[in-house]
Amino acid sequence: MSITAIEVSDMTLSSAVELAQAGTVIFTRRGKPVAALRNLSGSDWESVSLANNPQFQALIDESRRSYHAQGGLSLDKVRAELGLKKNLSKRRTARSKGKRG
Repeated sequence: MSITAIEVSDMTLSSAVELAQAGTVIFTRRGKPVAALRNLSGSDWESVSLANNPQFQALIDESRRSYHAQGGLSLDKVRAELGLKKNLSKRRTARSKGKRG
């Protein structure tokens, strides 16, 4: 993917959108970057909004730091803490195969 830098006054938005199909377009003013335009084709609104939300990114970063510092929980432990039964899908699959044969 390419990066193209263009002076804000040198291009129309429509032309910049065309350029963004090949890569990121950086808009500059007097040689300094002021904005970026990215191709979002194939993305959904929720993913784009969360990826650009500083509060959500801070939550993800804190969760990663906590996981690295303290470790995580196994699925069985989470189920136990929530009062849920153990996952029985493996047993059901084995029984289902036995009934078919």
